[in-house]
Amino acid sequence: MNVHESQKVVSEVKRSRGRPPAHDEATRRAQIVETARGTFSEFGYAGTTTDIVAARCQISKQTLYRLFPSKEDLFIAATMMPAQALLDLPRPDGEDVPMEEVIARIFRIDSAPVHAALIRTATGEAADIPEMAEALALREIQQARSCLIEWLRGEVAKGSLRLDSPESCARLLMDMMFSGMSPRGGWDHATSRKEHLGNCIRFFLRGASAS
Repeated sequence: MNVHESQKVVSEVKRSRGRPPAHDEATRRAQIVETARGTFSEFGYAGTTTDIVAARCQISKQTLYRLFPSKEDLFIAATMMPAQALLDLPRPDGEDVPMEEVIARIFRIDSAPVHAALIRTATGEAADIPEMAEALALREIQQARSCLIEWLRGEVAKGSLRLDSPESCARLLMDMMFSGMSPRGGWDHATSRKEHLGNCIRFFLRGASAS
């Protein structure tokens, strides 16, 4: 073994005794976020503890706090979703279904329980925690709204909808739909929630219909 090889071995041994390599750290962080996402969806913000997340990840709380200094930081990371995860946009070409169904698909009212629960948790909890609300407002929700505005403008151009202000209407529609997904809605079961969201869509379309 030459000097270069010896130094390489020593370096690798030292690294193995210290902090994990960057790629391992990134993998661990992603696993924690995925576990936290499911936990927050299941228990909500108030019901989730770092003890539960650490136990489910099979890591120490020290490791968890090194990557996420607080439960709020962990929640923000767990709720950071691409705009397309919040709204199913853009829509596929040649989609030939009623406008009510298109909007239902955009807001994923038939979505998987974890996705719907996470949106309900994020939109419901953020109103009570100013720092969290600020963080949420400055990222994917704004991007999702921009995507919705662009889609609404396209529908107006095609004559499918009649809107004075796509910007205002996008905000109105998101407010109605996401509020309906909030835990504060008090729905007894998913069917009641879905019926309410359908009513929100029909209410919106009564004022936006081009016919």
